[in-house]
Amino acid sequence: MIGKLRTRIGLYVPQTTPDAFGGVQTSWVSYGQAWAHISPLTARETDRNGRPSTLKNYRIIIRWQRDFPERIRVMWGERILRMVTSSDPDTRRERLHLMCEEEQQ
Repeated sequence: MIGKLRTRIGLYVPQTTPDAFGGVQTSWVSYGQAWAHISPLTARETDRNGRPSTLKNYRIIIRWQRDFPERIRVMWGERILRMVTSSDPDTRRERLHLMCEEEQQ
């Protein structure tokens, strides 16, 4: 599996700060980088607010990391992917499977 991790990705976590109006502002800060294997899963067309868009799903495999964040964004070149879930498929602490989605309008 290690030989398949050929794509460099950036990992980003949300950071919230209070704004002047009583709300919060979310920015994304770097959590680090990882070597990954990315494979497309599905693509489907959706209708968001009366506009057609395409929703693509990917499986990203990276090396296992202790205390991996529950909410994360993946930067893959110019693409931004939202992690839906992560799992350790065989509970051996060797790799993580990140199920991610990308929406294009």
